[in-house]
Amino acid sequence: MHSIGERIKHIRKTHDFNQVVFSQMIGISQGTLSDLEKNKFNPSVETMLQLHKKFNVDMNWLILGHKLNS
Repeated sequence: MHSIGERIKHIRKTHDFNQVVFSQMIGISQGTLSDLEKNKFNPSVETMLQLHKKFNVDMNWLILGHKLNS
């Protein structure tokens, strides 16, 4: 997964949500989610925080594609 959009789609599919339900859970429209998954633009900080809080997503993985070593 090379892009943030691919990682967001991976989170959604891993939890077996369609775009409508998933977008409601993170507080964005289905159209915005679709655009994010297609890499038309990057998610807002608020959207990334919602992914972190609701799905325990590592922010480094979401942004960079990998976790940073401690």
